[in-house]
Amino acid sequence: MLLAFSGRALAVTLLLGATAASAAQTTPTGRPPQALGTPSASSLAAAQPALAAGLIQPAFTFSNASFGTGAVGLRNSPGGGINISGLTRPIRRVFIYWAVVTTGAPKAADSNIEFKQGLVGDSFTTIRGTAIGTGATPCWKGDTTTVFRGVVPLSIAPGNGVYLVRLKPGANGSTTGESPWEASNPPLFEGASLVMIGKGTSTVSVYERPLAGKTFFGDLTYSLKSPVSVTNSTQVLLHNIGADGQIGVGVKEIAATAGEITTLNGRRIAGPGSPSNTSDWNGTIAAPLPQLWDNTTHDVTTAAHAGANPTVLQLTIKAPDDCIVPVANLLSVKLTP
Repeated sequence: MLLAFSGRALAVTLLLGATAASAAQTTPTGRPPQALGTPSASSLAAAQPALAAGLIQPAFTFSNASFGTGAVGLRNSPGGGINISGLTRPIRRVFIYWAVVTTGAPKAADSNIEFKQGLVGDSFTTIRGTAIGTGATPCWKGDTTTVFRGVVPLSIAPGNGVYLVRLKPGANGSTTGESPWEASNPPLFEGASLVMIGKGTSTVSVYERPLAGKTFFGDLTYSLKSPVSVTNSTQVLLHNIGADGQIGVGVKEIAATAGEITTLNGRRIAGPGSPSNTSDWNGTIAAPLPQLWDNTTHDVTTAAHAGANPTVLQLTIKAPDDCIVPVANLLSVKLTP
């Protein structure tokens, strides 16, 4: 019996060792082969290895304004909370952006979300989404990514505070909180960002089409057309909303995957070597898991002043090992002290 047990134990040990060795295999970049969300995934499909989106005109522009924003990652979740701070009332406009990966066109459950102010009291209001861009899956299951924008009534979004987002039944393939690398059956809800336009001393512009939904890996280049010259600006802020950023595979950090670099007019504003030294595309709004949603703002005054054209800001994103989806940008230009 002892010999039989020992043989069985040895067999189990060898099997576990082989399994661990198989799991430890990596590509030269350090990621496991077929890693979801990266260009090694079998679902790479139509994601663009290099993309030039051209000159992006503002979808909305507000003078004498400011903006505030918050976000929540929603992969494998039924909903979540968003906090907004730093705004000056009165609030002039409120948008909410979200993105979802589907097989085929998104269903009604993904085209609408439920929204409410505060943690207690009041009922949820359904916010209808307008599709503002589509693209390929960012290297997960499914074949389509759709970016939506909803307009939130000011009566339920009056300013700073906590807001709740709840997904419609069927909007997410799972709502029980698994890691995306363990459960990834479409539809795959990415996240949601709330954008509020308030009173201020800046010109705030919102950029969407044709940038939204342009799934890519490698390099993305585009320019933002500012409605005002940045030459005499005292502050320029750039805000980025993006889907499907990750640091590697799950919580395993991989330098190539986590090292996206964003430049504005040739100056690094995000990623290794930038003032923050951190990528805008690591899913940090929902760290450590599920990741896959980003909502970041940078003071880019120096970089904005470095451009040859005071009303055109040139951007490049280098993402060699991550499949990611632009959602929207905001540009705030302050011309007074």
